[in-house]
Amino acid sequence: MARTQSTAYSREAWEAVTSDSDAQPDRHPVLATLYAEHRYMATLMKLLTEQLTALEHDEPVDAHVLYELMQYMSSFPDQYHHPREDMVYQRAAQLDPGLADSVDTLERDHDYLAKVGSDTLAAIQNWRSGTKPAKDIVAHGHEYVAALYRHMSGEEKIIFPHIERLLSDADWAELESEDLLAPVADPVFGTRVAREYRKLARSARRALREGAEDVAVGEWIGVEAMLEGLEVINIALDSGKAAARDHFEEALAENISIVEEAREQGGLVLVPLRCAMANTGHYFGFLRDCGQLLRDTGDDLVEVNRGMRQRLQFGRREGAGRKGDQTLH
Repeated sequence: MARTQSTAYSREAWEAVTSDSDAQPDRHPVLATLYAEHRYMATLMKLLTEQLTALEHDEPVDAHVLYELMQYMSSFPDQYHHPREDMVYQRAAQLDPGLADSVDTLERDHDYLAKVGSDTLAAIQNWRSGTKPAKDIVAHGHEYVAALYRHMSGEEKIIFPHIERLLSDADWAELESEDLLAPVADPVFGTRVAREYRKLARSARRALREGAEDVAVGEWIGVEAMLEGLEVINIALDSGKAAARDHFEEALAENISIVEEAREQGGLVLVPLRCAMANTGHYFGFLRDCGQLLRDTGDDLVEVNRGMRQRLQFGRREGAGRKGDQTLH
């Protein structure tokens, strides 16, 4: 049965709860990461709500961004964020049995969000293939947005403060020994954006402004496109730096392994040659990554330009329609 959104768990209510819970210097890194990931998901829910509203009014929608958004929500949060929370919640319930019911509710929420998210993603895929109408996306999408805000509100209002109070450094250390709490690179909000989420990352990082005057729409769209183009380049630079760091660290680790292996075998003569060959492989690997990054950046800049032209055309049609209405009145 679909859950209805209470006004107590609206986006505004969630923002009110979180306004006093921003980053604190003494907060454990795991909990700080959970808070930060809530902010990331809220950013995407704002973007999803705008896309759903556009669908409802037959306005232009970026089908790629819509798909990437729910693909991300069905993968990263469901596979990493929520399981991490479950592990931390279970430890909190062990320390304070009075939290057991709240923890059980939040864990069931995770299962519910995974199901609604999967349904929303399937509706988007069916719509893109032409087998289902857009109204299916709107129904599932609004249900997902409401459920996620309601869930995050409950977590930050009910369980997170208890976690900060209950868990000691020893508890955190024991939890961190589990692979599930090992750091995982976020493919959208991390330093290296995954190729399949490039458009989503641009949209999520773009400042969403409203209320532009009609006379300034054309000029603003051009400025927005320029800013989005700069964001494309910024993402490319961040990804390039991350790729360079990754290849350097891999090459260093391989060189150390070669030297240690040679020492054990008592033969250091070929070490320089083996290291050079290994470094050459990493160098060409880095060049391949850079080549792909340049191609992706070029494709993204073309897409930004195409999007600007589409928004200009839509703005002109909307302006012409409003003028026609004014003439009739």
